[in-house]
Amino acid sequence: MLPAFIHRLLPVIFYTLVWPMWKWMLRKVTGRCELLRICYLPGRGVVRTGQIESSLKHSKCQGLKRLLTEDRINIDQAIKEIIRIKSITVDVHPQFESTLKVCLNQICGYRQLISEVESVRKIAYSSDNRGHEEKLLEFWNCLMPNTSLQTRYTRQWGDVGFQGEDPMTDFRGMGLLGLENLVFFASQYTATARHVLSRSHHPQHGYSFAIVGINLTHLAHHLLVTGALKTHFYNLVQGKPKIEHFHQLYCYLFYEFDKFWHAEKPNIMEFNSVKDKFQKKIVLLLKNKTTTLIPKFAAGD
Repeated sequence: MLPAFIHRLLPVIFYTLVWPMWKWMLRKVTGRCELLRICYLPGRGVVRTGQIESSLKHSKCQGLKRLLTEDRINIDQAIKEIIRIKSITVDVHPQFESTLKVCLNQICGYRQLISEVESVRKIAYSSDNRGHEEKLLEFWNCLMPNTSLQTRYTRQWGDVGFQGEDPMTDFRGMGLLGLENLVFFASQYTATARHVLSRSHHPQHGYSFAIVGINLTHLAHHLLVTGALKTHFYNLVQGKPKIEHFHQLYCYLFYEFDKFWHAEKPNIMEFNSVKDKFQKKIVLLLKNKTTTLIPKFAAGD
């Protein structure tokens, strides 16, 4: 019990006693507050933005902490407030505003992306919704351009990896987000998606393309909401990430999972264990501060 208690206590001691004293000493020596010092550091992306985020999180000023929790933050107004609170002379540090603006846009944008993705996930697929049905048909036509569906409810859906005659039942876990991910992959990277689909039909090591795709939507969503994807998005987008960036990340995951699956040579009964191994591999990649998970294939291929 004692080691565990000490393990939990150490961060509290550090951030309440040691870190404030260290920050005070650095400010006295350098003449710069912590946010200003970070903005002067070399490099960008998660290295810089991550430190800005940590500084705001552990700030004693509630006005700064709210930047990590409140929606609809006015970035320009927030920067002016930071300059006032920290007594920063803009004429002496002209790059501070532009550098901090990029970081705050990334921090707030990531939180907004979670909200946008979550709102799509919560939309249940409905066969009564014409827009939903059109997206589903688009997915089929992208992957199976030379084969027409005999009817809406058919076992043909199994050819693209659905479980039964009605794909609607497979979208229950991830809602419309699962379909939008699949459609993006099939429509934006058509040749690659068809190639992955053909590999999913392997006689010994095949898998259900659409079902695996929906599972990968779950993985992408999990990585996003847990913050693991901050490394990727902070390095990739010098501003607010959009849902299109999330779809592109999904395409990367699908392509890489297919390679990983065939390298493992499993059968479908081993899906969960292979998926867990793949997830650990991705999480490990994201711990590298230089990582960006960019598809290695061209759009419109």
